[in-house]
Amino acid sequence: MSDITMTNCIMRIHLSSWRYFAALTLPSLALTFTLLYSIESAILTLLFFITHYYCWRLWLDERLFRLLNNESSIIEFDKGMLHLWAKESENTRTLSDRWRGAKKLFYRAIFSLIALWLVSLCTVLYQAFTLVD
Repeated sequence: MSDITMTNCIMRIHLSSWRYFAALTLPSLALTFTLLYSIESAILTLLFFITHYYCWRLWLDERLFRLLNNESSIIEFDKGMLHLWAKESENTRTLSDRWRGAKKLFYRAIFSLIALWLVSLCTVLYQAFTLVD
């Protein structure tokens, strides 16, 4: 197996973690519904949608990286993407540039999930301490 094929497989495996990220947002969604019509609910909903946007992008990249097996398939891939997005690009990104972009996307998804969990935890702690008083 070539280095490109191995790296591409590793990237797809990591990008497929969008399923776990999406599942880990569900407790926060439940909390959002228990706190309807509050500022905390609005913040949690916003973070929920941001995280799910990143999950969608990870899902999309996971599928698209299946089409990129080597450097020669990039030109054909870009032509196919051109039909959907109709955006002309003078320079074609290399496979390593695409991997770097997917890596940034992966970390953004992790950070948005962490932010969602931190806000959820702070909200629960705040609700618990205010109910005691």
